Amino acid sequence: MEPTRLRPVRLDAGRSPDDHPCADLLHYGADLALMNYLLQDLRVLVRQAATGDAVLRPYQTITWHVHGLKRRTVMCDPAPLLRGSDVWVVGFLGDRRSTDEANEVDEFEIDVIAEFREYPGILSYSSIELIGNQWANLVVHREVADREAWRHSPVHIEAAENLAPRVYRSVRIHNGRVLGGPIGSNTVIVELTKYWDYDSDPIWHAIRVLPEGLTGTLSQPWAG
Repeated sequence: MEPTRLRPVRLDAGRSPDDHPCADLLHYGADLALMNYLLQDLRVLVRQAATGDAVLRPYQTITWHVHGLKRRTVMCDPAPLLRGSDVWVVGFLGDRRSTDEANEVDEFEIDVIAEFREYPGILSYSSIELIGNQWANLVVHREVADREAWRHSPVHIEAAENLAPRVYRSVRIHNGRVLGGPIGSNTVIVELTKYWDYDSDPIWHAIRVLPEGLTGTLSQPWAG
């Protein structure tokens, strides 16, 4: 859920801002671990389909639990995920304010997922539940233009402009790619991060470009 109207502050690639902890460089370690766990969920399903051990249908939703926490993957367009081509990703991480408001986001997410049918460049959507009723999401898409088209959709704008400031204290959105797609063994490369601090007055929005890209490995996101 990415707001569209605020003019962003440009952050240094190697420095954390003093007054907005949500944009601290230390977040990259945990965020990359979460994104790679979501990628790994997708990778398992795609490889099972490649070997004939699973059949993946367009817009199929697959849910399961790990350590009592919910995981979900929506296979919007499985066929391109099997080809070994580079894909682009969007990782969403937000600090929710309360359980009641979080439920409002969960209900709205159903509309967001349903809207993917209108944007064929979106290949998959994965989410992971964390302790404290927090969640992280990963969208995999075919081209950079796909995420721009989706970002300007009516449902996405409603979520970003009206819902997110009431539900989240802050939001981090990572844009990047996966070389060779989820069928391969590469991890997420983050190339740009966008931040929103909704507890700031006025709301603070910033962008950090990572010219060399940033990668990470798997860890245990549910244990922190």
